[in-house]
Amino acid sequence: MKTLKVQDEIHEKLTTLVGELTAQSGKLQTYADALQQLLESSIVLPESLVKEIAEAIENRRAVGYTTVTDFVRDAVRRRLEETKTEEFYVNVPIPREEYELLNKAMEETGAAYKNADDYIRQHIRERVEEYRRYLETHKEHLQ
Repeated sequence: MKTLKVQDEIHEKLTTLVGELTAQSGKLQTYADALQQLLESSIVLPESLVKEIAEAIENRRAVGYTTVTDFVRDAVRRRLEETKTEEFYVNVPIPREEYELLNKAMEETGAAYKNADDYIRQHIRERVEEYRRYLETHKEHLQ
């Protein structure tokens, strides 16, 4: 058995993890168990990405998150939910300010759309239908 020196802050985090693992398993856990769990379930992210997430949390762009871990867990959870549905959505980046302004416009102008999502989806459906009609009328020329 080897001895390992750790900083007090790391010791506290390991102790917390040991407590969580003990609560989950119902059996007393050790630091070795905690370290093994960390090694088996860890995902390494590029430092630049972690820094970007931390800055978003600090600058309150990532509202509702207090740690990088919380943000990443939620992002993974959301992505898994997207892949479970029958419809697979494509993420199209839209500046938040424009998206929120479009939502406000839909609400305040009494537009025929419930919100920005409804507006965007309806316009996509209309263009797709228009394209289908185009294909039908031009199918002999397209072959």
